[in-house]
Amino acid sequence: MAEEQTTEIKDTNVKQADGMYHYYISTATRGGDITFQTFITEQKIENNLYPIIVTPPDASIKNPVFDWTNIKWVEVDSATLNAKIAAVADDVQALTKSVTTIQTQNQENTKENAQITKTLDGLNANMGNLTSMMSIISSKLIPGASTTSEGGQN
Repeated sequence: MAEEQTTEIKDTNVKQADGMYHYYISTATRGGDITFQTFITEQKIENNLYPIIVTPPDASIKNPVFDWTNIKWVEVDSATLNAKIAAVADDVQALTKSVTTIQTQNQENTKENAQITKTLDGLNANMGNLTSMMSIISSKLIPGASTTSEGGQN
């Protein structure tokens, strides 16, 4: 298997210098007989046909295996998978902290909004009182302004 990992990955469907086409075989998604093997042929193959894959795996994948369900190459190297799991766990932890921070900020904003609403309610009540007082004062300052009969006389 170590030999398979050092196999050079060739471009798909490109006739190589040796006049042959290079393709890949993968018969299992997790722990089957053949995870990754190259083969060459004189025939050009256009599409994946189990167990032959025309698309090469990404060069960053150390131990590729073809996932026939999702039609893509995946990593089966335990060290790489463990590193990915650790990175995901770190991301989950960071997201959990972010959610907690957002929830705390939301609670603080809710309290502030309640205080602002209470203050505005008080201001509205005061404005109502001031408006009533202004009406009373203006009616007293201008005698007869509110009670005139026909002809302009009281």
